[in-house]
Amino acid sequence: MRIEDRATIQRMRPARLTLLSVASLFVSALIASTGNAQAFSAANVYRDTSQSVVLIFGFSKSGAGNSGTGSIITRDGLILTNNHVISNSDTGRLYPDLVVYFKPNPISGDNRKDLTTPFLVEVIARDPDLDLALLRVKDAPPSLRPVEIADSEEVDIGESVAAIGHPGGGGLWTLTTGTISSKRRDSARDIFQTDAAINPGNSGGPLLDQYSRLVGVNTFVRRVNEQGLPLEGLNYSLRSSLALAWVNQQGVAQIRPISRASGAMPAPPTSAASTSVSPSPTQPTPVLPRGAEPSEQAIPQMESADSTPPVQLEAEPDLPSPPTPDPEPILPSSPAPESEAREFRGPDLPPPPAPEPEAREFTGPNGETMYGVPNPTIDLHEALIQVRQEYQALTERADESVNEMNRLMDDYDNF
Repeated sequence: MRIEDRATIQRMRPARLTLLSVASLFVSALIASTGNAQAFSAANVYRDTSQSVVLIFGFSKSGAGNSGTGSIITRDGLILTNNHVISNSDTGRLYPDLVVYFKPNPISGDNRKDLTTPFLVEVIARDPDLDLALLRVKDAPPSLRPVEIADSEEVDIGESVAAIGHPGGGGLWTLTTGTISSKRRDSARDIFQTDAAINPGNSGGPLLDQYSRLVGVNTFVRRVNEQGLPLEGLNYSLRSSLALAWVNQQGVAQIRPISRASGAMPAPPTSAASTSVSPSPTQPTPVLPRGAEPSEQAIPQMESADSTPPVQLEAEPDLPSPPTPDPEPILPSSPAPESEAREFRGPDLPPPPAPEPEAREFTGPNGETMYGVPNPTIDLHEALIQVRQEYQALTERADESVNEMNRLMDDYDNF
């Protein structure tokens, strides 16, 4: 090889190394982006967020009422929903009585079991133009689990989403899935169009992405066009960026959206019992005299704590063995009395309760695929009657508590 060729090869070597480095970085970034992509799982989304969804009932003394869905957004009980869920559509006025129900665990599919503990709520703010409302639970339980809110500007058309709500004829706390069909504006509102089934009872509920984060508030549907022809799959959700900006303007909470740049949701922590490794017990090394070399005699064999030294037993003198008795003759066995042959059955016990149904995939009343505990016989009007009765009992107990407190204060003043 000539000296000129060798010098040319040496000059080209750094360029080749640079190209190889750039190619390896590109491949690594491609692999990392593929690994970070999280596959959509309706079951995981339901498990992560169904406890953050509430059932809302509003009613008046005249008998009018409405039901809808809401999302818990803070640990102290702030709930985000639609304004039309808590207001009368004919008059635009708020329903005077509002209650919410938290998801039972497990859910049985029976309203008499699932709707037993109503919680009173107060209206913090509402906007009829945006169709948003912010509620706060009175005496909220300490174990509330708020839903995480994503930046809806990072959501693209074609992404998979899920909606959780309480559609009539489907069941309470049921989930439907679909995709983002378009991003548009409607009456100065930023909205998503989705083909995830949204039915009466879903209004105000969350639209969720693959990270189990709220990206929209399910608000309205369109079933016919201007010519009166039927439409299908036109469901709309207010984007989370619009809803969150409105919530923060109310001054009761400041919530930041979670950007996808921060990564997906962390895996749930593993219990310490399954991850901790018990160290094997080590035997202490005995201290040797100064200058002595370690040897088998100098280091005695250690024994376990539960070992006992062998005990030497003295041999007893041989004694004559006792005489063996003659075997008794074998007699034919007689049948046991009928009273003794019967099997003991014990007292009559009630049969064990039937296991609670688990969430599963099923077909809704309109042929849509749902996930949850089906309750095809659910009638939101009947549920509203039940809720009204429970609300009356709840207010009567509250009035009795107030009257009892007043009596105690009167007794204290007269003491």
